[in-house]
Amino acid sequence: MEKMKLKESEDMRAPLAFLLGKLDFSKEFRDFQMSADPAGTVLAAVPKSDRLPYDRVEMLVQPDFTIRRLVVTGQDKSILSFQFDKERVDPAVNDAMFKFRMPPGATMVPQEASQ
Repeated sequence: MEKMKLKESEDMRAPLAFLLGKLDFSKEFRDFQMSADPAGTVLAAVPKSDRLPYDRVEMLVQPDFTIRRLVVTGQDKSILSFQFDKERVDPAVNDAMFKFRMPPGATMVPQEASQ
């Protein structure tokens, strides 16, 4: 297991950071395209930096501005798709849900050693 800050991650899940309010979509992406879809509007864009491991992000946005789908195309043309349902804004959650417990037999790799 490696522990690192999200901004230092090149993991394909990093595009989800803007869903969590960690990225400014209009600042990080360019070449925006919009198209109609029966379920809402499809918004597609490419990252401003070509140093990222993905080269396109597409999302389906409903009329109430909820995001139902996020599709990330990697530079290697791999596709990672996320589906969202029953979004709730600021729900009450127990902090214990977010406590990481290392699985038995796993070891932590120091961040310096993983670079």
